[in-house]
Amino acid sequence: MDQNKQKQLATVLMIFLVVLSISVLSWGYYNYRQAQNIVNSERVISFSAEGKVVAKPDIAKIVISVITQGEKAEIVQKENNEKMQEAIAFIKEQGITEDDIKTTSYSLNPQYDYNWCDEEAYGRPCSPKIIGYQLDQGVEVKMRDFDKINTIIGGLSDKGINRISNVRFEIDDPEAYKNEARIQALNKIKERANLLSQETSIRLGRIITISEGQFAYPAYRALDIEKAIAGSPEDSVSPAPIESGTEEISITLSVTYELK
Repeated sequence: MDQNKQKQLATVLMIFLVVLSISVLSWGYYNYRQAQNIVNSERVISFSAEGKVVAKPDIAKIVISVITQGEKAEIVQKENNEKMQEAIAFIKEQGITEDDIKTTSYSLNPQYDYNWCDEEAYGRPCSPKIIGYQLDQGVEVKMRDFDKINTIIGGLSDKGINRISNVRFEIDDPEAYKNEARIQALNKIKERANLLSQETSIRLGRIITISEGQFAYPAYRALDIEKAIAGSPEDSVSPAPIESGTEEISITLSVTYELK
């Protein structure tokens, strides 16, 4: 074998040995880290904090219902729809847009008579007999001008509305308030993490996970519907006071860091 071939063979052998050494060292280091994780399985630390924002509701919601009964389904539907259309027309006259009026229920059910025959004379139990129909239609109304609440509720009683739920105050777009609460929670977590690093030998690495929990406390205000109806502009009775109060929006963040 000449000298050049010996040099080439020696070079190839050296490269092979270097690659093999690197592979063995990498494998050994990997196993070492795995063993460390087995011994110290929880090489993470978590912090949780709550951010809380108090905001004033900017919308009020009520659900109005028309309940109609009759012998024929088509007549019940016609009467019910006419009453609801008249009520919605009145609501729109008060400045409520179509986007803020939403049908929430429309239920047409038969009504039965369970005692229409004499079971003893008939010879067997009577099957129930349909004697009519009942239609229950509900519409949610979103009001942005709180000064119109008494006027709207007071006027609806003359439009065939059978039932009006109590006023519920909400924030129409709470996302900006949620972001404010998130920032509060995150700043608290950063402060705690920095304090831990400064006061101990623990060093924090990258963030592993972030989880969020949120809760909004709706502002329910019980409005006396009867008084609100009596307090329409045509009456001399004072309208029921409308107080929207405040709504608390809370965000809880949990951040998990890797330990170096």
